[in-house]
Amino acid sequence: MKTFLLIITTLLYSLPSLANKALAPTFINVFNEGSRLEVIDYVSNNMSENVIERFGIDAHVGVFLNSQNTYGKLQLVNILPPEGSNEIVEVISSKNKLKYNLIINKEENPPHKFNYFTLQDPESQEIPKQPISEQELKKALSSFINNLAAKDAFSGSVLVAKGRNIIYQDAVGYANRTWNEKNEIDTRFALGSINKMFTAIAALQLIEQGKLKFEDKLIQYVDKSWLPKEHADLITIRQLMTHTSGLGNFFNDEFNQSNKEIYRDLAAYKPLISKSELLFKPGTRNRYSNSGMLMLGLVIEKVSGESYYEYVQKNIYNKANMPNSGSFELDSVTNNLASGYLKRSYSDHWVDSRYTRAVKGSPAGGGFSTLEDLHNFSLALTEFKLLSKAFTEDAYSEKTQYNSAFWYGYGFSVSGEPNNRKVGHGGAYLGVDARLDIHLDSGFIVVILANQSDVVAPVRRKIDELINNYNL
Repeated sequence: MKTFLLIITTLLYSLPSLANKALAPTFINVFNEGSRLEVIDYVSNNMSENVIERFGIDAHVGVFLNSQNTYGKLQLVNILPPEGSNEIVEVISSKNKLKYNLIINKEENPPHKFNYFTLQDPESQEIPKQPISEQELKKALSSFINNLAAKDAFSGSVLVAKGRNIIYQDAVGYANRTWNEKNEIDTRFALGSINKMFTAIAALQLIEQGKLKFEDKLIQYVDKSWLPKEHADLITIRQLMTHTSGLGNFFNDEFNQSNKEIYRDLAAYKPLISKSELLFKPGTRNRYSNSGMLMLGLVIEKVSGESYYEYVQKNIYNKANMPNSGSFELDSVTNNLASGYLKRSYSDHWVDSRYTRAVKGSPAGGGFSTLEDLHNFSLALTEFKLLSKAFTEDAYSEKTQYNSAFWYGYGFSVSGEPNNRKVGHGGAYLGVDARLDIHLDSGFIVVILANQSDVVAPVRRKIDELINNYNL
């Protein structure tokens, strides 16, 4: 390891722009060899004080520890030219054997401590494609996922289908580590923000029925006890759906310090939102907003006359044949429910995340589902059983004309080229990582559900590589 560190130090310091300021040598050494206590010491002394103060040392150490667990040791491949305040080093993960750009963003001014790091997929290169069969895809994916599971780098379930034809589905790891209960293909996993799709579809259904309008003002549906009239009078339904409302995130310090058992209905979130200030004038910018999606849930309740949970159950889960999905209360007994696990700064063991999450999910996220249910949802969506064709396609079309992010529609992430479109949503929280990708043009449906922090990205990337070569 000393030889490795000497080589990378010499190489990095040979770049004039990084002389005496390179962070990568020590960073990689700690990432590869550092214990929990050494990581705490490193982050405490080398991360920007402003960043630590904003989120707390535990959160940043947790990100580091979970990344260590997911990617293993980082092997240096190449040193890339710096970009602005970013050091960039090309590495290979020892656990998944994939190549990444390790990006370390630094303060612009001395002492140039780091603000954050990320392991980013390298830019796609024109590599000749090698057609593979269904059986080859299944074998390659099974080998990849089981290898990760053996290294404790993935715990969850995965489905790959082409339309109704399921090519691959399997489950690995443990639903409950205390009792050694294994994950199964019918295990219910927490979805995180994937539920935002269901909230957006519910609102679109009401709009399609003429009961709600995109340009309706929030003040028409919620009273000033939720938001001051001068705020609610500016925000439209469309802005809630496109993250352009100016509302922020109710996962704040007050939420973190609160008793999570109180969050059993939408009204419980009022104290977290009612004091909020708008981050910008509605409609002028975009910022991902959990508070905005929760307010959209309130609108759904007001217009439908039902609770948010009842409406989604009747009009989405039932219609899409999703019998094992719902916002289950974490302190009640629910069969086949996976517990979430992550690494934390205060323990050398896996930590159960249920005590950090609201006891029941909300319109912003936190529900549960299975591989089969999300496959069925994808089919119902693309067969226009939940919305008309026009409204469905509008849901997963980008909305930059409304100052939304280029990668977002109405509750759906959107990406890809015109003939290779991919829509869906991801979800992540403490001990939760999930992804649904619907490949509109090729017909592939990919569901990745994990009860372990920060483990979905390598699996998603591997699946994308495999299906891009499928029967070319």
